[in-house]
Amino acid sequence: MLALKYHQTWDVEIQQVEPLSCIEPDDVVVDIAVCGICGTDVGIITGAYPVAIPGTTLGHETTGVVSQIGSGVTQFQAGDRVVVNPTYFCGHCRMCQTGSPNHCERKLGTEAGVSYDGAFAGQYLAKENLLIKLDDHVSMEEASLTEPLSCTITGVDKLGITHTNIRAAVAGAGPMGMLYIWALHERGVKAFMVEKNENRIQFARNNLPPECQLYSDFNEALMQEYGDTSALIDLCVDTTGQLTEYIFDHLAPGGKLLNVALKDKQANLDIMKIADKSLSVIGSIDSLNNSFERAYTMIRDGAIPVKRFISQIFDFKDYQQAFLTVGCDIASKTQVPLNTPNCKVLIRISDLK
Repeated sequence: MLALKYHQTWDVEIQQVEPLSCIEPDDVVVDIAVCGICGTDVGIITGAYPVAIPGTTLGHETTGVVSQIGSGVTQFQAGDRVVVNPTYFCGHCRMCQTGSPNHCERKLGTEAGVSYDGAFAGQYLAKENLLIKLDDHVSMEEASLTEPLSCTITGVDKLGITHTNIRAAVAGAGPMGMLYIWALHERGVKAFMVEKNENRIQFARNNLPPECQLYSDFNEALMQEYGDTSALIDLCVDTTGQLTEYIFDHLAPGGKLLNVALKDKQANLDIMKIADKSLSVIGSIDSLNNSFERAYTMIRDGAIPVKRFISQIFDFKDYQQAFLTVGCDIASKTQVPLNTPNCKVLIRISDLK
């Protein structure tokens, strides 16, 4: 079968590898249908997020069809359409036992697309407890957004939202920004969005929740929303990693800043202000507290219109064009500006439906 292998920064290629088979009793081999491009994949390729082990197959936002099951598998059979939860957890280490299985101490060697062979490949070797069977009306493409939506739900949970009449913002109109503004909408919170890139703006403009406004500048947003550029907000999700200090300075007492960007960037924050104004600076990553199952349910029930966020789908052989669409120019080994309106870009690995 074919697999997209990471060797080192800017060195990735499709290679022929051996087909997979079940090893442990709870193993399930999944033939891959589609896999989404995540910012993590881009960060690994460009070196901005240097965490992957050389030789690893990239990709983790995926769906497919069960082709083999281990001797102990009882919940699935060959032919089942499934979505894969790539966040392995052992359930026994200190992090798992204290409520943080997304930071399982066995993460090294089990993290799909980072230290464990991922899903930009013909097949993926999954565990039975990390699969969900798809309902007939849910497409492979829609279900592939379960993982990023589950990460979004994890972050929204951490915000502990108790009031819907708060001032809220989302920075960045990429896939995570779009998922966050819709997840906040689903919780009854009307947020505005800030995005500077014109191609992101063009896509987002027609795909925001009702009554949510889109701005190209934070000061403009504050003026239009509240009549004053010094207005304070209660909650902001920053998917860019570029606005920490600005947002921090505009948090109201009790305000919360959620950062979900994997960026190598430093920020200076006023420690006294954190205590004196009861501010919270929060980080979030991966699935937690059944957020993967909840994400799939929301997709299944149409609570979050994920189909609207899928802007392009490329065949596997065109993976370089797919990554170029999100600004990752593998051929030239450089990051480039977005050249077309886009949001979530998928790679079709096979014709499985």
